[in-house]
Amino acid sequence: MNRALVVGIGDYGRLMQPLPGCANDRSGWSELLRGALGLGGGELRVRADAEATKLTLLNDLAWLLDSVSPGDQRVFFFAGHGARLRRRDPVTGIADDVIDETIVAHPGASGDHESFMLFDADLAAMIDQSGFPQSARLTLILDSCHSGGMMRKILLDGEDMPLPRCLIIPEEEVALSRSWLAQPTVRAFGSLDRAQTQVQRVILAAARAEQPAWDDRMPNGLRHGVFSYHALNALAAQPAISFRELVDTVAPQIAARFPQVPTLLGDSSRFPNRMFN
Repeated sequence: MNRALVVGIGDYGRLMQPLPGCANDRSGWSELLRGALGLGGGELRVRADAEATKLTLLNDLAWLLDSVSPGDQRVFFFAGHGARLRRRDPVTGIADDVIDETIVAHPGASGDHESFMLFDADLAAMIDQSGFPQSARLTLILDSCHSGGMMRKILLDGEDMPLPRCLIIPEEEVALSRSWLAQPTVRAFGSLDRAQTQVQRVILAAARAEQPAWDDRMPNGLRHGVFSYHALNALAAQPAISFRELVDTVAPQIAARFPQVPTLLGDSSRFPNRMFN
């Protein structure tokens, strides 16, 4: 049985860092995956804005990784903020020496940054402990920044401008991340070293680790993630497109306006294969 989880967070509530293109990305990927994977009503979960809390997404990811049979396809799509953060020990409060990449869930009413972050190491452990069979296919599509937190552009009332999908971290967190080392060690998203990974997967990232992923008004007149807009158009034109062909198609289109390079990570044996069938 194929399943997909599609998350698009455009309204980040109290953080006041909106991403207006995420709603259209959420709708576009939901429609595409429903058709491409032949999903029924109970095989597709879609989460938007305030309902996409960390707890909800962890439960949804557990559902996505559960009851997998040989040949199944499971897909997780996320549109929203990304970030990089040094995690703190829950007892001592001491910050880790390694920066973790995260995707940012809806923050809810209260809590520090870690309370609404889905960290790469945790997501990787969840996947590796799931018992996901090698004969099934797991794909993560992430239209968010992996650089995280250093940009300072915001959406002002009445303005329509490109936005980086990077959470703006308070200055004390930025200083903490910079203070310990000029070139910090960063865990690659998903712990993708084959020697350390029990479950192979493909991660299709909207940008390189050091780059923002952009949200802007596109030629159809609507806001989108720049990557999602071009990727959905490519898949509509070529339903049998491979991962590698998709990246090769959209990369020059994106580069014409934005310093953003979509990237493939993970199980390279799948890169030449059709994305969905």
